[in-house]
Amino acid sequence: MLPSINIGIMELPLYGPMFLIGFIIAIVIAVKLGHKYGMKKDDILTAAVYGAIGLFIGAKAFYFFTKIPSIIKHWDDFISNMKADFTGGLDYMFGGMVFYGGLIGFCLGVLRYCVHFKVNIWDITDLYAPLLPLAHGFGRIGCFLAGCCYGMEYHGPLAVHFPDNGFNYELSSVPRFPVQLLEAFLNFICFGVLLTVLIKSADRPKGSRKLKQGRLLGIYLTYYLIARTFLEMLRGDSIRGSVGFLSTSQLISILLIPAAVFFIMAKGRKEIFSGLETIENGNSEVKTAKK
Repeated sequence: MLPSINIGIMELPLYGPMFLIGFIIAIVIAVKLGHKYGMKKDDILTAAVYGAIGLFIGAKAFYFFTKIPSIIKHWDDFISNMKADFTGGLDYMFGGMVFYGGLIGFCLGVLRYCVHFKVNIWDITDLYAPLLPLAHGFGRIGCFLAGCCYGMEYHGPLAVHFPDNGFNYELSSVPRFPVQLLEAFLNFICFGVLLTVLIKSADRPKGSRKLKQGRLLGIYLTYYLIARTFLEMLRGDSIRGSVGFLSTSQLISILLIPAAVFFIMAKGRKEIFSGLETIENGNSEVKTAKK
């Protein structure tokens, strides 16, 4: 466990830099392969920025939603703490990030860019799909270093005993299963497989590609939804919340199954995207008319 490093002027938390490393590597790969899909470098980079903004907002928003039941249950204590330490209260509400919120936010950010600037969303979807698990894998290594998203009590091979942590005494109380590293490993496998498929598909002329546009994202979602559902059983942190006997992430995994099927089936998607473009153009015309 190495939650931060001293860089002289400050203690630098390592989760953010680890994810940033993965994100930068992913974008470099996207730029390298982008020309095979006829995509401009500026579109790849700017869409990623839109996606990153959406990722940050979505991850924070979903984290706040997981806190709402606790806030409601302990409302009086929450208000008292907010009055005594407003910054600490904000940290309690928005101090963490939820992967699924970040994933949905990233997709919405990229979608917004593509619709507004008339970029082929299916090309950029194919380009980004293998890179999502790459960035996520680095993020999970950051989780391991930070000691968050930790595993259940475990005394078998590869068990990890985290050092004492003043912020979370439960973490170091028993040996734990290194679920963060397992998830990182599974993400890297997914990245390798999807990238291989993408490269082989991109080498073919566009009209003769067997892989239908957008299907890579469906494959990634299907893989991760199944993996995450089982990985949740190995988690030991209660902060992620639950709905009945399901963790919040398991519930979201189930709810996202239709989205995975939608991308894999490859039916009706162009019509939906055309509809989004029509709405965007209509809004632009209305704004112009008002001016």
